[in-house]
Amino acid sequence: MPVSSPIIAPQSRRIPQHDGGVLADPPLRHGARIATETQHILSSSDIRIAGVTLGNWRDDVAADTIAAACEYATHNGRVPPPHDPTGPLIVGGHQPTLFHCGVLLKNFGLSRLAQQAQGTALNLIVDNDISTPHHLALPDGSREQPATRLVPFSTDNSARPWEDIKPSLSATFTGLPDRVTDALSRWNISPVLPSIWPAAISSAEKGHGLAECLSAARISLQDQFGHGTLELPISRLATRQPFLRFMAMVLLQADRFQGAYNRALNSYRKSNRIRSRTHPAANLERIDSWLETPFWCWKIGDTHRRRLLVRATDTTITISDGSTLEEDCRLGSGSNLDNLATQLGHWQQGGLKIRPSALSTTLFARVFLADLFIHGIGGAKYDEVTDALMADFFGIAPPEYMTLSGTLHLPLGGCHDVSQDDRSRLVSRRRRMIHNAQDFLSDGQAVELRERKTTLIAQQQADRLDNSDSSIRNRQIRYHEFRDVNRELNRHTIGARQALEGDLQEIDRQLNANSVLASREFSFCLFPETPLREFFDNSLADLN
Repeated sequence: MPVSSPIIAPQSRRIPQHDGGVLADPPLRHGARIATETQHILSSSDIRIAGVTLGNWRDDVAADTIAAACEYATHNGRVPPPHDPTGPLIVGGHQPTLFHCGVLLKNFGLSRLAQQAQGTALNLIVDNDISTPHHLALPDGSREQPATRLVPFSTDNSARPWEDIKPSLSATFTGLPDRVTDALSRWNISPVLPSIWPAAISSAEKGHGLAECLSAARISLQDQFGHGTLELPISRLATRQPFLRFMAMVLLQADRFQGAYNRALNSYRKSNRIRSRTHPAANLERIDSWLETPFWCWKIGDTHRRRLLVRATDTTITISDGSTLEEDCRLGSGSNLDNLATQLGHWQQGGLKIRPSALSTTLFARVFLADLFIHGIGGAKYDEVTDALMADFFGIAPPEYMTLSGTLHLPLGGCHDVSQDDRSRLVSRRRRMIHNAQDFLSDGQAVELRERKTTLIAQQQADRLDNSDSSIRNRQIRYHEFRDVNRELNRHTIGARQALEGDLQEIDRQLNANSVLASREFSFCLFPETPLREFFDNSLADLN
């Protein structure tokens, strides 16, 4: 395979701090052009991967994935949003949580960019991740003393993959809008949650999993706002033939893949001066004759997932979870890739779940699926690893991706006009007041003490280079004199220091309040409709 050009690490990306702030890198106005150019370059690529040109890989994966996403829409009683399967495919993804507005902005960006590029917007629902606690954080208290409280929406808080969790049609789940609306009424906020939660309840009544129910509420909002996207859970993608072939390719070349994977991680840690051996992910290990792969596996009913291990001989490839699971696939004279892919499908149909890790999900999406992949800030900062892995393992120049996120504050009355710089200035003033109290006294105060300290400072300067025994003794004596003088001078600034401590306490109170008032982490479903619409319209104005 041809070797790509050197990897250029992405620039630093910062979370937008101000209300309504947006991060788009590269700028949104370039997104449609990038997607169109990438589609043209990669669809005609003659680079061969496992004997098949990259262009053919991508054509097959895109066609199958779009078809699967349309089937998934029909499965949920939804009309697929307008899309052109021949145009560029704009892809993003996230866990099926009720996330903050900065994450939802990605989905709106997917939709708007796909419209501009005359292509298709696809959101991958990462339901193979371990679920987060099933509650919403709501603002509580008052503007002067705000706090947060947690409102649960599920009675099941077990740490299992999202795809394995079912909602219960209890009051905890069905009554969520009433509890949220009541809690937000003290802030005069009318959230959008009541208008979209019926979609979640309807999904639960059909027997769908919690991931699908939460996604249904979010999809309902996007459809209401005219920014629908095709959707596909990773749990469905991972059982499709194109993904099974990708998985089979990695397993058949596990040794080479492991080397490229670990080199990419080690390079990232070195360039970013990271000491942790598990950040952003742990290296793949060799365990006796087994090779660790970038996939998880578990059986239906298991409470824990394990790394998928593989071992190959000339005639057989064996997979294991390092515990009780061990399955063999015979390697024949035909296409081992297709044979193993078919067997992986049979194993999954039999109850074995095999799912990609975060890095392998992104790798598959960017190499074989997306013409433009849109990350949030969290995912984008690790794509230096994915870029290096693409170049090393596949021998291709990484296609450009986009980072898109934003910040929207709940209308809680606005922040207090105070900053961390204000606090730092007061802390510095307190330090100077303790050690140089004379600078804070009026001309007529403690004259003798101030003169004595001036004399001590002059003496200190005069013999600073004198290392004789007498000078050392004098310094010891002077140290005690400095301490006594400073103690006496501090008595004259007690009132000023007490006032300063009061100012510091007030600043700390306001800063703590601002951590709630200016939080970007509140779920999109807590916001009123109007500020939500304005935020998305303003954030995507470059695409008008």
